[in-house]
Amino acid sequence: MRTIIVLPILLYSFLASASSTPLGSGLYHLTWVYGNENNYKTITGVVGDINKRGGDYFFVNRTDQQSNDEVYLYLNKNLGTVFYKHEEIEGGPTIGWADFTIDNGMLLIEAPTTKNFYDDISGGNDKKVTYKVGQKFLGQKSGKKARESIPFTIINGISFKVECAKYFKINQKSDGNRPKNDPMQDYNDRVLLSNYGLCNAILNKHPPQYIMGGWMLFEKNSIENNLNVSI
Repeated sequence: MRTIIVLPILLYSFLASASSTPLGSGLYHLTWVYGNENNYKTITGVVGDINKRGGDYFFVNRTDQQSNDEVYLYLNKNLGTVFYKHEEIEGGPTIGWADFTIDNGMLLIEAPTTKNFYDDISGGNDKKVTYKVGQKFLGQKSGKKARESIPFTIINGISFKVECAKYFKINQKSDGNRPKNDPMQDYNDRVLLSNYGLCNAILNKHPPQYIMGGWMLFEKNSIENNLNVSI
C-alpha cells in the first residue's frame, strides 16, 4: 500500500517541477564572463553595460568604447519578452523585441519585431534618442519560420548561463547551415547574433581566450518585478 500511495506523490512532484522554471520572475541583463560558474570575471566591452535612469532601463546608441550589443530578458514564470540592441556596420544600431517561452531548458524565441535605432527620428537630435526597456514598439516583423532556440543552464534562482557552442549546435540543426560569421548577412532577427559580436564573436579570426572560453551570463536585476511590458 505504501508504494501505491508514494508513487502518485512522486509523480505529482515531478510534474509540478516540470511545469515551471526555478528562475525567479523579473528582468535579466546579459554580460560576458570568463571562468567557471563559481569563479568568473566580467569582461567589459564585449556587450554593453546597463544604462539605468531612476528606476528604468534604457537603450542608447553607444559612441564610446562600449559595445552596442545589449540584451535584456523579462521573465514571468515560463513566458516572457526579450529586448535587444545590435551593433551595425553603419546607419546606427538595430533594436528588437520578441516574445518567448521556456521548455525543457530552452528559450524558444518567436519571430522578433525590429527597427533601426533612428527610424522616425528627425531634427538632428540623434544623441538624445533613447528607448525604454520593456516598451514594445512597432516595426518590421521577421518572416523567418525557424525559431531561435537558446539552450541555457541555471546557476541559481537569479542567474543562468548560455554557451555559444551549444547555441550554434542547436540552431545549426534548425537552419541547416554551419555557423559562419558573414558581415554582409542580416542578423536582425537573431537575438544572440550580430555583426562580429555576441555569439558571432567566437567565429572571428583569432579570438582571445576570454572570448573562446567565455560565456553569457544572464543575471536578475533589482527592480525586476516592477517592470511593465507594454506596447
